[in-house]
Amino acid sequence: MTLDDATQRAAYSGRPARQGADSHPGGPNHLTSEAASHVDAGAIVNARARFLSVTLRDVAQRSGVSVTTASRIINGRESGVPIRDETRERVLTAAAEMGYKPNLLARGLRGSRSSLIGVIARDVSDPFHIQVLQGINEVTRARDFRLFLGHVDYRPDVALTYGSMFERSHADGILVLGDLADGDRTFGDLTMQHRFVVGVSDRVEPGRFPGVYSDSVTGTSLALDHLWALGHRRITCVSDPGTADQRQRVSLYRAFMAEHGAGDRAISHQTSQPDPGPSYKLGRRLFADPGSPAAPTAIYATSDTIAIGLMQAAYQARVVVPDQVSIVGYDNIDIAAYTIPPLTTVSQAGVEMGREAAALLLDMIEADRDVEQVRDVIIQPTLVVRESTAPPPAASVK
Repeated sequence: MTLDDATQRAAYSGRPARQGADSHPGGPNHLTSEAASHVDAGAIVNARARFLSVTLRDVAQRSGVSVTTASRIINGRESGVPIRDETRERVLTAAAEMGYKPNLLARGLRGSRSSLIGVIARDVSDPFHIQVLQGINEVTRARDFRLFLGHVDYRPDVALTYGSMFERSHADGILVLGDLADGDRTFGDLTMQHRFVVGVSDRVEPGRFPGVYSDSVTGTSLALDHLWALGHRRITCVSDPGTADQRQRVSLYRAFMAEHGAGDRAISHQTSQPDPGPSYKLGRRLFADPGSPAAPTAIYATSDTIAIGLMQAAYQARVVVPDQVSIVGYDNIDIAAYTIPPLTTVSQAGVEMGREAAALLLDMIEADRDVEQVRDVIIQPTLVVRESTAPPPAASVK
């Protein structure tokens, strides 16, 4: 049984099934004036909105199967595990009753393209991601593609909703900007919905689809080597544990301190971002007693927004940067060069990262290459030394 068969069965049994404009023998204007007078326009609008919001996950949940199984049944894909006929019928019937419409046009016409690219962004307010989006936009516009932007606000369910929306819009490919909680499951579902998917930022290793990201090992070494060479030994790390790359930077920081005989001084604090407010509040506590023998002489902040919050806290506590404490950030967002003092930071080349990601995706589409045929692109970071770092106070060197 096909999805069209299930649609007809649902219609004949009296259950609701989404119909196209030409499904009625007389077309969309075939209703008589008497019949039309009984049509509830509000109900039609509500029903249409409901059908448009149906996702593959909704169908899977109603059918009691996984998203992967539902996708294979609806798309007619072969599976290594046999699918029972009753399971297949249950999924197709649920899809018809709920009005789910897969992107049959795009799948049937592989030779043609929509020239649309969907971007699923974890947080469009993140200053670093704004740089990445700039690079994405430059490349897609130069190659005559248009962007659809979906802001998911850290929510995997919203990411899947956008994935289904982009599928129905015949998007040629998807760019996933930023890491997500439950990312493996969410991204696995996305790869079932879309053939061409590329991730950008926040990664530390290869995933379900190719990605473009920075080398956090090199970046952390650049930041810590710089502070160590200046004479700092009491170095504290402040990070956001919400992303894989920042968690890795904390682990690398602890390893660095241990390798340099300062493992007992390794202290890390957690905060959140991209709002600098949480790191500002943390900084007020850290700088409450700047004369303490245990106070850090340097801080490695694993993002610039964290560093900026700490710098403001230092200013409010009358702790002078870099005379009393040095601060290194990570990202090199646009504002980093204009803080007071200008922030020393590790540059991830956000605009270039976006360009690379967009080019990788568009090349996949144009060359008809599957995700298994494409390797990750790892950006090498650089250290940008400005005025927020200096040797520690003489009395603090021990």
